[in-house]
Amino acid sequence: MPGLKTAAELMIPLEDYPHIPYWFTLRQAMAIVREAALKFEGAFEPRAVLVFDERYQLMGILTLRDIITGLEPKFLQETSLVKMDPSLTVLLGDFFGPKIKEQSQRPVSEVMSLIKTTVKAGDPIAKPLYLMIKEKVSLMPVMQGGKVAGMLRLSDLFGEISKLVLGD
Repeated sequence: MPGLKTAAELMIPLEDYPHIPYWFTLRQAMAIVREAALKFEGAFEPRAVLVFDERYQLMGILTLRDIITGLEPKFLQETSLVKMDPSLTVLLGDFFGPKIKEQSQRPVSEVMSLIKTTVKAGDPIAKPLYLMIKEKVSLMPVMQGGKVAGMLRLSDLFGEISKLVLGD
């Protein structure tokens, strides 16, 4: 198809995408997300942080959902009453305050998600598009030479496809 770009052409370069070592706490990860949101205001809003090991190898991805889940006190996750009626968490709200700061000290490696799939920098966008739909993910690392080069977002792929469909 004429005009079809590669993953590398649409990705956010790694140096512009928030990333942290696996030993960072949830609190530190939240600060990184907030800092990135301010830095790239209007350009893109980070919905995840990449997690690396000490050799700079990709270990996982920490989504906003992972962070919030990681902050939830154990008793809320394990209470059968809450599972039956989630609105009961309001009754337990008093317990959330002090516990949330305690939970924020957990390392991100405890709550991060594993990377389901990656694409190569030279792959045409049809490949990441197919994989994102198949794996039900909206973010995907782009690899070049065995290392992460950047992140590709479903919203960027959608933008490209809408140009083709709408004839922009």
